[in-house]
Amino acid sequence: MSLEGQTTPLIAALEQLGPHDHFCSIYESPQEHYAVAIPFIRIGLDRGEKCIYIADDGTVGDVREAMQLEGIDVDRAVASNALVLATKEQAYLEHGSFHPDWMFTFWKEATQMAMSEGFSAVRATGETEWVLRGGRGLERWMEYESKLTHTLLESNCSALCQYNRRLFPAELILDVIRTHPVVVYGSTVCRNLYYVPPDEFLGTNQTAHEVDRLLTNIRERERVEDALREQLTERRRAEEELRRSEAYLAEGQRISHTGSWGWNVATGEIFWSQEHFRIFGFDPETAKPTYPMFLERIHPNDRPFVEQTVDWAVREETDFEVDYRIVLTDGSTKYLQSLGHPVISESGDLEFVGTVIDATERKGAEEALREAQAELAHVTRVMTMGELAASIAHEINQPLAAVVTNGGACLRWLAGESPNLDEAREAAQRVIRDGNRANDVITRIRALMRKTDTEKTRLDINEVIEEVILLTRNETTPRGVTVRMELAADLPPVFGDRVQLQQLTLNLLMNGIEAMASVNDRPREMVIHSGMHESDEVLVAVQDCGMGIAPEDLEKIFDAFYTTKSQGMGMGLAISRSIVENHGGRLWAVPNEDSGATFQFTLLPDHSAHMVMGTPQIGRQEKSARKNQS
Repeated sequence: MSLEGQTTPLIAALEQLGPHDHFCSIYESPQEHYAVAIPFIRIGLDRGEKCIYIADDGTVGDVREAMQLEGIDVDRAVASNALVLATKEQAYLEHGSFHPDWMFTFWKEATQMAMSEGFSAVRATGETEWVLRGGRGLERWMEYESKLTHTLLESNCSALCQYNRRLFPAELILDVIRTHPVVVYGSTVCRNLYYVPPDEFLGTNQTAHEVDRLLTNIRERERVEDALREQLTERRRAEEELRRSEAYLAEGQRISHTGSWGWNVATGEIFWSQEHFRIFGFDPETAKPTYPMFLERIHPNDRPFVEQTVDWAVREETDFEVDYRIVLTDGSTKYLQSLGHPVISESGDLEFVGTVIDATERKGAEEALREAQAELAHVTRVMTMGELAASIAHEINQPLAAVVTNGGACLRWLAGESPNLDEAREAAQRVIRDGNRANDVITRIRALMRKTDTEKTRLDINEVIEEVILLTRNETTPRGVTVRMELAADLPPVFGDRVQLQQLTLNLLMNGIEAMASVNDRPREMVIHSGMHESDEVLVAVQDCGMGIAPEDLEKIFDAFYTTKSQGMGMGLAISRSIVENHGGRLWAVPNEDSGATFQFTLLPDHSAHMVMGTPQIGRQEKSARKNQS
């Protein structure tokens, strides 16, 4: 099997070695032999080092073939002088016998020459079976191995010495271990605890040194084992804390109906927490989350919007927030809210992490709250209409009295000896006109009194204001209140519910009338103004000259059941604010410079109202981005 392109633990460990390292490979088979020697040479060639392989008798061809089988272009490497395949006679025995001192000089000169040729270092490896066959000077072989470590420290060179355990006697293998700081055995690269420095290995009184070394190693081994036991205990403690934290997180997510997720955009890999699986109705034991699987669960009407939001967030690498519905296999629907945040992984990939909240229960509670608010608003409208009973009666009586008058005139014109048909016709037309006036008044009253679902359409806010003013004009006159309208003529239409906006205007108008009830030292005047606010909102302001509002009450007056009036319920302004917020606007109060207060509310023009009131809703950052784009 070729090692080319592979990264095994052995190769990864060999890659950590480099110039100045002196290590041995103790092998028991040809496979183990080449499993170390071939990667050692390849790593050197890849790093731009000059590699020298010293082969045993008759093995140069075998080594060349082995290298080629493992993907090394031997001819090219040899031609570029990056690889030298030598025999023992060309290296160790160049002078006919083995001389350690000459070999140290050989390695130093070989390193200097390689550096002058542009190579970054030298790495050498040699087969050693020939040593067993004897020869002049080989009695100093272990002296050479012991001193080579020091020589390599002074040269930009590394050396791998190869020993066949099945051929070398045990006492020689023991000396090999003692003379190499790093040992490769099997598929393991080890820093050698039993390495003996040259001055001890070659010196006298070796037994005493061996005892010191063994005792030191025993003590060091115990210290290492103590450290390992401490690390193991700490790891177990950390794993237990992690399990406990994960359990708390899972329980917290279950209680809060909040799942967590992660998504690697480049690889498509997705992670879901247990609660995320539960929310989406998948079994974590059998289902592997994917983006198509996520999209398939989304309600068909919401799917394009979610895809558009996610694509935008990926393209801009920004946070996103999106509300949508999912449909489970049993046909039930859930309302979800998802938040995502982009992060860049260590590998440079764009990833998103986020949460998904099951808002189904909250949605039901909000719906119940809206129904309760609608019921309360209806009751408030009925009570307000009760307060306006006299004004309403007057509004209806006026056209009805005109109907009676014009009807009598019509009869008189027809009862003469010569009926005046033209005058009778005009009187009949006036009857029809006044009847329609009475019908319009009744229609407006019925609209305010009826209990129906919200129905939002394109509206002219000035028209809504004028309808309310007409309805209350006979309520203001007896109280000495004059109402002046300053309505902008070029306002864009708003998107809203006519009845709710009429109630909102009526609440603010009646609130101002009541605020001026005790004013006797100045005219009781109200001004209703409409115009644009900050270039993209429609503003309506209702200004009175009453007693004003204390600064600490400017926000409290919008709280439910909070009132500054002895007979008030404290619901009118709370309902008014809920109406405005339901239309995507704001309602607030400011004190006037001289006297009284001004209540102001904003509404979105029709072209931008859908962005807030549509379902599902896009997150805050997405809203801002789209607003800037539109």
